[in-house]
Formats: sequence, C-alpha cells, structure tokens
Amino acid sequence: MNFELSIHVYERLEERDIPIQILQILLETPEQILVQEDGTKVYQSRFLAANGKTYLLRAFINDSVDPPRVKSLYKTSKLKKYWREGDESNL
Repeated sequence: MNFELSIHVYERLEERDIPIQILQILLETPEQILVQEDGTKVYQSRFLAANGKTYLLRAFINDSVDPPRVKSLYKTSKLKKYWREGDESNL
C-alpha cells in the first residue's frame, strides 16, 4: 500500500533522527493498529535504536483518503503507556 507523507512527518523524521526505513517497515507491517474516536488509525511497532534502547514508533494515519496520509509520527520510550497487550490480533 502506498502512503502520502505530510510535510510535518518529514520534519519529524529529521528532528527526531528516525530513519525513513523504520517508518516504511512500520507502514508495511505494523505490530498494532489502534483506532481513535475520530477514525484516525495509529500504526505502532517497537524497534531497537542504534543506542541499544527499544522505542515505540507511532504513526497517525488518515485512511479515508487515497492514498492514505501519514499525518504525524513520533517515537517514545514509554512503551507501557501506549502498547496494548493482546491487540496484535486486530491486524
């Protein structure tokens, strides 16, 4: 599936030093997809960064447009806050 990236996403990739390859892997094979009240989907996956720490990459997707648009993303070390145990089955 093709995705359109917003300018904000490109800025975040650079500011947060997130390799675009990590985003591509997330978009192709997310570990979890959560749906927010407004219909925005949050794709999220864990990844091991170059510093040896595990982070969660979260991308906010509007899939009501074609191609789906990645509105925002960020990485966080707060896995327990955002990870939903047992939600891997909703892929």
